[in-house]
Amino acid sequence: MKKNIIFLLISILAYACGNKKDLLPNSGGKPGEVIVVIEKQVWNGEVGDALKNSLMQDYPALPQDEPTFSLYPVPLENFNDIFQSNRNIIKISFNPNSDSTFIRKTNDRWAKPQLIIELVAKDIKAMTKLIQLNGNKIKELILSEERTRLKQVYTKFREKSLITPIHKFGIDLIIPNGYKLNLDTTNFIWISSETPYMSQGIFVYSIPYNDTSIFNTTKILAIRDSVLKKYIPGPLQGTYMTTEYNYPPSEKRFELNGNFIYEIRGLWRVENDFMGGPFVNFATVVKNNKLVYAEGYVYAPKEDKKPFVWQMEAILYSLTHL
Repeated sequence: MKKNIIFLLISILAYACGNKKDLLPNSGGKPGEVIVVIEKQVWNGEVGDALKNSLMQDYPALPQDEPTFSLYPVPLENFNDIFQSNRNIIKISFNPNSDSTFIRKTNDRWAKPQLIIELVAKDIKAMTKLIQLNGNKIKELILSEERTRLKQVYTKFREKSLITPIHKFGIDLIIPNGYKLNLDTTNFIWISSETPYMSQGIFVYSIPYNDTSIFNTTKILAIRDSVLKKYIPGPLQGTYMTTEYNYPPSEKRFELNGNFIYEIRGLWRVENDFMGGPFVNFATVVKNNKLVYAEGYVYAPKEDKKPFVWQMEAILYSLTHL
């Protein structure tokens, strides 16, 4: 009997702990908003400057300047329930009795989904150095969390009619409801979501893969331009989508879901017209020795572009090989 009671208590405790997160309120704030728990004098000094320099840099490859994150400083004594429910929180903590500095990441403490990043250092000098050395890491933690949140929504509201057209390229992309298939050829598909004020699109296309020399910005973009000239016309005869070379595109190589990705970011434009916007292009080699491109673009002439680019990135970062 005693053993049964103990087992029952353990089961109840395990159930309570497992369901604690289910009782949390939904987090608030817009994507990219970050509450910084920090004293006013610290925010106004070198620690605050280090945070701003690391996290408020302009997001890359946008036609207008838009900071990566919006930071909102809140003193600890004012850090109440309203602020505790924010989606992203950075907490600046000092421990004068210890020389150790570290970054601690937790999730869903006061709300869900929620990211809390606590920075701990002995004093101002150590904290400033901690931020300067780890600014990119902190930035990537928040960006990754924002993408994960979007991917979870996209998975829940996936546009299933687009699965088969995408799978023929040997990859999978999680694309949400609202996207429609505009063009489907043997080696090229064009998918987009259209509203009166904004257009978001995805291209997927493939070419034969020969060797690693293709992973070069000039070569990748030359192929991109030839494909888009053929398949993506502009609003008037003789117009078509191409790359804006007056803004130098940037490249990055990384691994995503166990697969090599060659990324190019830049601006697109329409030849002989005034349309344009940002794009992000992923190139990856799939099993049948094909080089597959997956690209997202945004056209939103009267809107901030960053939120829409983040939505496109969440789709691209869902890329897996079949």
